[in-house]
Amino acid sequence: MSQPPSFRRWLAVTACAVAWTTPALAQYAELDRADWREDAVPPPPAYSTSRLIDIEMPRSSTVRMGIDPDTISINHQTGIVRYVVVARGVSAVNASYEGIRCATGEYRVYARQAQGNAWSPSGEDAWKSMRGQTSIMVQHPFQLARSGLCLGTGVRQTAADMVRELRSGNQSLYY
Repeated sequence: MSQPPSFRRWLAVTACAVAWTTPALAQYAELDRADWREDAVPPPPAYSTSRLIDIEMPRSSTVRMGIDPDTISINHQTGIVRYVVVARGVSAVNASYEGIRCATGEYRVYARQAQGNAWSPSGEDAWKSMRGQTSIMVQHPFQLARSGLCLGTGVRQTAADMVRELRSGNQSLYY
């Protein structure tokens, strides 16, 4: 029995998408092993509030979150994407230097900066799940992963790829 053209087209597009994403996902398949080690964390990069890409948050809030695209760095050996995210509220602008592990769906805060002050270590050494966070102040890693930093459990190849996806407003079905 012959399939309608729309079904054949859908099947062809799906097959291409699977073939295209498989190498990226396979590259990070081993990064969730128990013997995985994080690399030395570089110092927080300089950021600018004038370059921020807003992060679409699920609930409305008086706090707006944004990521400076020039701060995105990728370590393909560890599968970590690091960045600076900025929270802008009515009375303050605060920044956070963070990392995401797409392979495990986790994030970590390395340092924080209150408006006008120097960076201070977060004191948090553990990676935490991005899923199930209820506070508006910790939902952004999940949104960043879905909006362009991750490609399923893999990391996009370049920061430019991530920025393009963040600006597109599309969200991944993987997360």
